[in-house]
Amino acid sequence: MEIKHAMAYTTIAMKKLGYSKREMESITNTMLEEFQQLEIEQVESIADHILYEED
Repeated sequence: MEIKHAMAYTTIAMKKLGYSKREMESITNTMLEEFQQLEIEQVESIADHILYEED
């Protein structure tokens, strides 16, 4: 999946969850920053750690 697809799915999900446009913009900007800083191979393990191992 390309970043543009991930951003589109995320935007749709945020709208359904009731996020404001300001919140969506902030989250989108953060996603773009992470995309530029992390290798694609890293993100799945980082996300799994956040969801399943962090307190």
